[in-house]
Amino acid sequence: MEESFNSMAAQLQEQFEKIYLEEINARDARIMALQSQINPHFLNNTLEIINWEARLRGNDKVSTMIDALSTMLSATMNRDNRKVVPLEEEMSYVEAYLKIIEMRFGDKFHCERQIDAELMACPVPRFVVQPIVENAVEHGYGAERGISMIIRIFREQLPVDGVHSEALIVEVENAGEFTEANRRRVEELLSEDYQPKNEGHVSLGIRNVDQRLKLMCGEEYGLSIYGTENETTVSRLRIRLP
Repeated sequence: MEESFNSMAAQLQEQFEKIYLEEINARDARIMALQSQINPHFLNNTLEIINWEARLRGNDKVSTMIDALSTMLSATMNRDNRKVVPLEEEMSYVEAYLKIIEMRFGDKFHCERQIDAELMACPVPRFVVQPIVENAVEHGYGAERGISMIIRIFREQLPVDGVHSEALIVEVENAGEFTEANRRRVEELLSEDYQPKNEGHVSLGIRNVDQRLKLMCGEEYGLSIYGTENETTVSRLRIRLP
């Protein structure tokens, strides 16, 4: 009788362990499935398949948007962990973002580019231009006027410790008034002692850009945002040139 009981107990233990392992495996499978869905490589490959299908069906609009989204996604993956990229590459991320905005707003979107082509090979910190362009889109949109903006890139002489150095300037001007409330908000976001709480990604993005530029280039560099007499808003990046 004792032997029979021990045998039954052993079988129950084995069954419990089997059920437990099955539950663990099922849980791990669900986790891996979720990870595969949000993995950037998985998303990028999926977008390529969708893009291929769109081109086969002659849907150029969808294909264009997928190309732009794939460019932005590949940029965020940063496979080689580069902190600095050529300005030309940085602007390719911007152009991909603007392509999506253009497809979204159609005739209500206008962007003028005034860019010194000789500066495109200059090294710049990665992902410093796209966030300020996105900020200009978010805050420059008006129901009546849509989105109108100008991107300027040029070099500027900057006195540092009595010595004139060259700086790369990126300006994004959008048709939106820079109010006193806007000014206070920007000062708060860019202040050294500000502790972000429940900030949107755009606000965190411009703060991150300013902090990275100061760390990588020096305190004389960074982001400033101000209004003009024409009731437009200008976001200005100052980046150290080698």
